[in-house]
Amino acid sequence: MPMARVGDANIEYYLEGNGPPLLLISGFTAQASGWHGPFIQLLRPRFQVIRYSHRGTGTSDRLTGEVSLRELADDAAGILSALGIDKAHVLGVSMGGMIAQELVLHHPQRVERLVLGCTTCTGGSHSHREGGAVPAAPEVVALLTPQEGLSREDQVRRAWPAISTPEFIELHRDVLEERLRLSLINPTPIETSMRQMAAVQAFDSFDRLPNIEAPTLVIHGDRDVLVPVANAYVLKDRIPDAELHIVQGAGHLFTFEFPEESAATVVEFLTKAPIRV
Repeated sequence: MPMARVGDANIEYYLEGNGPPLLLISGFTAQASGWHGPFIQLLRPRFQVIRYSHRGTGTSDRLTGEVSLRELADDAAGILSALGIDKAHVLGVSMGGMIAQELVLHHPQRVERLVLGCTTCTGGSHSHREGGAVPAAPEVVALLTPQEGLSREDQVRRAWPAISTPEFIELHRDVLEERLRLSLINPTPIETSMRQMAAVQAFDSFDRLPNIEAPTLVIHGDRDVLVPVANAYVLKDRIPDAELHIVQGAGHLFTFEFPEESAATVVEFLTKAPIRV
């Protein structure tokens, strides 16, 4: 697999498709292999898609200490630099959407248009601010808490109700099993999971969101229980002129549950003519 030197780390990446560059930023514990299925297949004919594995995931170099989402955003900018890309569209989902916010705030010159999927503006330690993020219910968080005696595979299966609707789990279990299979080829170490979780808990962009200048689309499933849909409205209201698309009937994995609608919405937004001032 191709590797890019970013700072002091080797980062796994893949370039696919044709058109303007589109950087995909993965969520919590996910890696480059997590972008698969019809959603990404529908993007490749329209964009040069860049997917990569955060340090500590996939075949990228291991994490050697604590990490912040700001540092992971610097890695995202570094990937673009290593590939000779000055500016790209950016799509981040879940934790990747938080990283995308840090990227557009600290490297605004690198972001053409921004898509924030199933994400929020504050981590757990900031979630009680009035008007801020809406956290998941305790019983949802409990599904993500490791249980003694369960295999890694069964831990993931136990968490499925936190990221997918019951209907999707029943009708498309094969999709979830394939996602699980790919994630276990190079499983994310527990140390990475813990350090990413600490970074998410410390994240807070609420007060900085009005500084985002890139045209922004917020996209979210209305049945997301991991990052409740109320968070999408917070982002839409705080980011100047942000657009909002709610995927009806979708949980946290909206790109898997409704790939055609999700891809069409992203393509329409990213291919709009720039606003002339």
